[in-house]
Formats: sequence, structure tokens, C-alpha cells
Amino acid sequence: MTTFDQMLACSLTRRSAVALGAAAVAASLLPLSGCSSSSKDAVHLVVKVPRTGHDVVFDEDISQVETVIQAMVDDFVATYQGAPVEAEVVVFEQNQYDDAVVGSFDTAKAPDVLYGDYFNMSTYIHTGRVVPLDDIITTAIRDDIFDHLWETSTIEGRVYMMPYLSRQNVLAYNKQMFRDAGLERYIADGEITAWSLDEWTEILDALAASLPEGSFPMMMYAGSSQGDTHIMTLLRSAGSSFFDEDGHFNLSTPEGIAALRWIQDGVGRGWFPPHAENLEIEDCSSLFKNNQLGIYMVNNASIGRYGDTIGLVNFPGPDADGCATTFASGFEVFDNGDPEKMQVAKDFISFVYGSEKWLDYAAGTLPASKAVAERYGDQILAFDLFRENADNVVDFTGNNPDTRAVREVFYPCIHDLLMGNATPEETAEKIDNLCNQAIDEGVATSTLHE
Repeated sequence: MTTFDQMLACSLTRRSAVALGAAAVAASLLPLSGCSSSSKDAVHLVVKVPRTGHDVVFDEDISQVETVIQAMVDDFVATYQGAPVEAEVVVFEQNQYDDAVVGSFDTAKAPDVLYGDYFNMSTYIHTGRVVPLDDIITTAIRDDIFDHLWETSTIEGRVYMMPYLSRQNVLAYNKQMFRDAGLERYIADGEITAWSLDEWTEILDALAASLPEGSFPMMMYAGSSQGDTHIMTLLRSAGSSFFDEDGHFNLSTPEGIAALRWIQDGVGRGWFPPHAENLEIEDCSSLFKNNQLGIYMVNNASIGRYGDTIGLVNFPGPDADGCATTFASGFEVFDNGDPEKMQVAKDFISFVYGSEKWLDYAAGTLPASKAVAERYGDQILAFDLFRENADNVVDFTGNNPDTRAVREVFYPCIHDLLMGNATPEETAEKIDNLCNQAIDEGVATSTLHE
């Protein structure tokens, strides 16, 4: 049995051990919001969360994070000792962040609390509506959260996001496709390996030459901004640092241009699905699941669905160990002009971070809580493997105050590169100009809550 099989079997065994308590836990997750009071004076709290898959090592009934958020809210409403609270959990799709958040400002549906991914949420801090949370971060809470997550949660010395969990992103390769292409020497069990750019080129050429019609070596897409952060990470492949020391895009360098040329050359060499410029990341996900794609992005929370059919490798990067990325998720509190609602929203965050029970529900990914990692690390699939790979994580946002605006101008540049409508040099210049303009505009219009 391979390392991944052992990890997966161990995880499943422990899940089975708690099956007898599943009914009781499921009952605790039933919607109860608003049951504590029907008073017309109740504080109405709006909690928003994007629809997101989520696993918990001790509760196999959980498959979506919004189920956990709903249960947290219900527990808070039922036990809160302050003003009576009625709470509404609003679930939205991943591509609807702006509509769900900014689009609802100054309405009854404006979020008081938002749970989501930092690279989307961080933009809203600069609207001036997101409240600093330093006043509710006790010494115990601060000491329990991993330091690197506090760093990503802090802007100008104040904490605007409360980290709950993170996912580390690497690449996965289909072992059988590698065997069929004579690439057995690159298969490494039980580790996250790394390949040089020359080795990447050799591997992709071998896959392109050996795969049957309808199968392709590697993911590529530029149909929208979804998944574009992984394409950004690939642009470090020839040694580019991607950002300059001020956090601006810096691809108009020999290394940045070489990475763009490597991708563009891959179109003609058959490395990617045809017309990848029009594909979405989900298209590539489907191909990988159907064994029609050799290499695709995964994270520590998603590898379990593939069992021993995949191996793991870092993105090609500036050094021999390659690079990975981390996507943190957590909470924000918004000021919607009602001090009482804002305080209740803060009290909800304090409730979650003061509860061992609800912090434990991060156990399935990489928990932000050191105590949860200690309690469940040996049950979380490949936990130590990804922790050890943390030194290879790179920052894919820089100092950008408006990540979403940057992404909206980035992916069309890759679209043109894949179509052959722009040279690597032209693409590098366009990316730098447009993305840095978006960054500068974000800085100029940034307003932080006082």
C-alpha cells in the first residue's frame, strides 16, 4: 500500500469510528437561526459565504463549508447572552463575490459578516467598510493562530481578516499517463517533488507524443479570471520573482518573457487542450477527473478524491524546489452604519474563536489554529507533507489592494498570448502596464476603516 493509500485509509477508518455520533452531530447542524427570539427588536445579522466544498475529518456528513457556517450561526443565536439576534446565512456562487458584497451595500442584504477566500475578500478592506478586529483578538487567540496567517490578515498594522483555514496548491500528475509515456523515473510516491524547466519541457513533450486523441498533457485556460492565479504562478517558471520590491508586476524582464514564451510555445507543441484561451479552470478539472489531462492543479483538501492515481509536484519556479501557493480563508466584519449590529457581528467572531468545537471544523484542510492542527493533524490527509512544503509557498498577491481588478485585466492578456495575437514581449509589457495601473488605482482609492 502506498503512502497516499495509507493516509486515505487512516482517514476513512477514523471517520468510521465516529459514525455512531453522526446523527447527533447532524442534528446540531439543522437550521435554527432566529429561533431564540421573535422580538421585533432583535438584531438582524446577515452572514454571507460562497458555495465551497469542505471536508471535516471527524464528520463525513459535511461536504460544504456553508453547512458549517450555518451551524456556527445557529449555535451563536441560540446561546448569545446579549440582545436577541435573528441571523440569515446567504450563500452565493464563487463567481459572484462582487454582486454579493459590494452590490448589496446600503441595502437590507448587506453583509455584516463575510466568510470567504482572502484573495477575494482583501479587496473589500479598501472600501472602508471592513472593521479592524484587533479589539477582539485575545492573547490566547493570537498565540493559537499560525504567524504566517496573521501576516496575511494584517494591513498597516491592523487585523482585518480572521484566519480559519488555508489550502496549499501544487500540481498533480496522472501516474498512468506518465508510465505510458515512459516517464516512470519522474514518479515519486509520498512526496511533493520538483522538476527543472528543462525536465518540465521533456515531460510535456513526451506526454504530447504519447497521449491518445482527446487527451492532453497539461491544464491551460484563459476564458475568465477563474483560476488565473495558477497561471500567474506558472510565470515564475524561468526564474521571475513576478513582483518587484514594491509589489508591482514585473514581467518585462528576461525571466518573465521567457516564462511567457514557454507557455506560448506549448500551444504549438500540443501541451494544452485545443483553444485553451476559451477554456475555464473547471473545463480542465473535468478533463483531469476523466483521465484526459496529465497535469492539473490540486490542493491538500482535494487530493483524497484521486487516491493513489496521482503524484504531486510543485509549480516550476525560481529555484530547484519549485513553488506552491497558499489560499487562506476566514472572516470579515462590515460596518453598515449600525453600531449594535457591528458589535453583534464581532461577538459572533469572538464566539467562533472561543469555541473549540467550531474551530475543530477546520480540520480537513490546514487549520489556522495550532491547537486544532495538534488535535487532528495525524488524521488530515498528507498534513505533514504540505506543512513541510510551506517553505516553497510564494505570495501571488503582492501588496495589491484590489486583487479582483488586477485579475480582470490579467487573463485577457494570457488569452491573446495563447491565440498568438501577441508576442511574449508584448504580453509582458501589457500585463505590467494594465495590472500596475489597476494596483495604483486601488492604492489611490483605498480607504481603511477608522
